[in-house]
Amino acid sequence: MKIQVGIAGASGRIGKILCELIEQSSDLELSCGFVSEKSEYANDKFNTTCEKSDIWIDFSTPDAFETVLTHCIETKTPLVTGTTGLTKKHFKDIEKAAVYIPILWASNFSISINLIQQMLTRYTKLVETNAEITEIHHIHKKDMPSGTAITLARSIKPHGIIKKETENHYQLEDINIFCKREAEIAGIHKIELDNDSEQITIEHSAKNPKIFAQGALNVARWLIKQSNGQYTMSEYIESLD
Repeated sequence: MKIQVGIAGASGRIGKILCELIEQSSDLELSCGFVSEKSEYANDKFNTTCEKSDIWIDFSTPDAFETVLTHCIETKTPLVTGTTGLTKKHFKDIEKAAVYIPILWASNFSISINLIQQMLTRYTKLVETNAEITEIHHIHKKDMPSGTAITLARSIKPHGIIKKETENHYQLEDINIFCKREAEIAGIHKIELDNDSEQITIEHSAKNPKIFAQGALNVARWLIKQSNGQYTMSEYIESLD
């Protein structure tokens, strides 16, 4: 029997790709789609009453996320979410939801990005260094800095508040984060580490957004087998060993 997958943000950039990949899959089936009332699909099948989903994947907006999370708690349905721009309250709500459902939030579902995060945490604990992050995304992306840039910065400096310096320049303590919005770029993240002894540059470039959608589906296949709790991409990656 196929896994019934509900998609929140089904008419969005990643949501559309998720729906396409599910249709091509042999073990997944699209059970329901949730979209904004402003979406061109608002009167389409995506807005009909949802059948029971085995798992939800959420790439919506912070406001819609609250609705999706409440629905998943009420129906005891696991949730994979990649919605960025969430507030401290949203993350507190995720912690509370973990009592009732398996839930995993990630700013990026690329395995390589998550391995880079782990490396940054390890390296900066061992070596004192300066860090700078540049992120470039398509012109449709609303949040700035990107969720991935924030996660990368917090893998180095887990505390502190991200402050806006100028329109495209932010800071987390002494880490500069520069943001650009260009054309249809799926996502580029460049991390520069510099000290008296060495300079390290790491750049990750997503060729297309399919990598994020496919990653989320793979995580969903794993999360549906887990017990209630809050999970991370690190735990998912460890399970692949």
